[in-house]
Amino acid sequence: MSQVLRTLQTCLILALTIGIALQTAQAGSADEQIRGVVKPSQEAWLSTELNARILQLARKEGEAFKKNDVLVAFDCDKYETESRAADAERELNLIVLNNSVELDRRQAIGRYEVDQNRAKFDKAKAQAETLAVRLKECKIRAPYDGRVAELKGREFEISSPGQPLMHIVAVGDPEIEMIVPSNWLRWIGPDFRFRVEIDETKTTHTAQVRRIAPVVDSVSQTVKIMAAFTDDISEIRPGMSLSAVIDPPAP
Repeated sequence: MSQVLRTLQTCLILALTIGIALQTAQAGSADEQIRGVVKPSQEAWLSTELNARILQLARKEGEAFKKNDVLVAFDCDKYETESRAADAERELNLIVLNNSVELDRRQAIGRYEVDQNRAKFDKAKAQAETLAVRLKECKIRAPYDGRVAELKGREFEISSPGQPLMHIVAVGDPEIEMIVPSNWLRWIGPDFRFRVEIDETKTTHTAQVRRIAPVVDSVSQTVKIMAAFTDDISEIRPGMSLSAVIDPPAP
């Protein structure tokens, strides 16, 4: 009877061992699905330090633009007038400075007066340069090719310093952002290739890992991965969701 029990135990252990081995093999070969989102390569909220009326918002939501196109223009008559006055003040102080230098050369005035006039000129020059920089802010130009994602400002409104006016995103070269288990770092790395299915278009694309975040989230034991598409992405837009099908290498 004991021999029969030992035989049954041996068979049971063997069956369990085979079952675990099969499950392990299946887990190693099964595709892992990870959720992700499409991110633009660049995006920005445009704002200004001016307190001025918005004359023009050159693009509407969804419209495209090229690098250096004027996107926002402000009414800067006040700043232009102040800039001309500052330029005139600088020229006047330059004349006074040059005259005092000549008088000093002839020993007609003291060195103190020359230094004083030079300080006045430097101050006027700095003020003129400050206003010149402010005038450049009267037009916000596109930093890259892209599209308008959202408008916050309205034409003829008065802008406030730091107030967001326009959200822009770059066109082309979108990225895939995913959160994956940190233990995948044992086998996943730059140039690792995988497949993705876009939720909105139901299309399948190929991608490869571009960058891996240098920090692991110790609480969730996950790490962020950024990847690039390697095929046609004409229908893909930032913000779309996707499922990434990851094939772990065989053990």
